[in-house]
Amino acid sequence: MSKNEKHFAEKQKSKGGIARIWRAFRYTCAGFAAAFRGEQAFRQEVFVFVPATVLVLISPIDWIFKAALLFPLALILAVELINSAIEAVVDDISTDYRELAKRAKDFGSAAVFCTIVSAVIIWVAVISHCFAIGQFDAWFPYGVAIAAK
Repeated sequence: MSKNEKHFAEKQKSKGGIARIWRAFRYTCAGFAAAFRGEQAFRQEVFVFVPATVLVLISPIDWIFKAALLFPLALILAVELINSAIEAVVDDISTDYRELAKRAKDFGSAAVFCTIVSAVIIWVAVISHCFAIGQFDAWFPYGVAIAAK
């Protein structure tokens, strides 16, 4: 590492305190903005996340079920961000075809897929349980069969 690169890296290091927290928050916002602008998959997931979150928050179910539904959604976004970071680093090193680069990208994609499948399973389990114990009675006072007509 050259002297200039080392100096730049040292300036980026945190000294601590509230300034570090503020900088970390700004980096987080920049990361979300860059992902939303540059990653189609992230945008698609956000367009599912936002209405699903609103629906969960206004639903008449207990808070523990709300948490069980929201956590996997946030996890999908987090894993997608990690996948995008892997892809960005791989592409920054070289856009030439390399077997290890392909594997790294495929691993990231598989991680996102596993997270989405897990979220779907959790949603089906929690929602069916909430219907079974009457958590949705406020929305469907005469049952689901009548509400579907």
